[in-house]
Amino acid sequence: MGKNAVIIKSNPHGLILILDPDLPFEELSRAVAEKFASAAGFFKNANVAVTFRGRVLSREQERMLIDSIVENSRLRILCVVDERPESDEYYKDAVIRALDKPPGAEGQFYRGTLRSGQVLETDTSVVVIGDVKPGAQVVSRGNIVVLGCCTGTLYAGAGGDDSCFAAALTMKPMRIRIADKTARSAIVKRSDAGNYPLDPKIAYLRDGHIQIRTLSSDALCDYLG
Repeated sequence: MGKNAVIIKSNPHGLILILDPDLPFEELSRAVAEKFASAAGFFKNANVAVTFRGRVLSREQERMLIDSIVENSRLRILCVVDERPESDEYYKDAVIRALDKPPGAEGQFYRGTLRSGQVLETDTSVVVIGDVKPGAQVVSRGNIVVLGCCTGTLYAGAGGDDSCFAAALTMKPMRIRIADKTARSAIVKRSDAGNYPLDPKIAYLRDGHIQIRTLSSDALCDYLG
């Protein structure tokens, strides 16, 4: 097994694993386990996002590698970030089809800005501490809160939960989806710089339509009602 079967790199948001594209998956899984076991003392109890590069993984293979990382280190994997824009529909479908755990009460956090081509997907509600740029996407089975400017795509309630909401300090999404309902922006483009003033808004379903309202006590009462 080559020493470069698994290469670990860090970024401001977590870890990037560069995987050998040709190694049989069973050997690759063992290489991941060995790599993280040897570095367990370095990672300690960090909460991280993980990105896989170098080969296409099925949802089951991805889960197996995450399990291997967790079992051989003290890391907590908050979410997986995908950087391949062509995997957009695959990940949306995978969130609906493959996740077998219902969303818990506990949410996740992602620190940093998501840029064009990045996909953040998570089993539970998520708070993004940063911006979601045009061409970037956040896909969650629960609620989504963006503590920044959202000019990308938000997909809340990806498992079909139409009670979920999406909110942002500046809500200018290219597209927003809640459960099976979608709304598109006719203004924001992929080149949008996102220089907008703070204008907190919440989006939710009411009578089968997506409502986007200024975040206020009236809006919250309507959402909760």
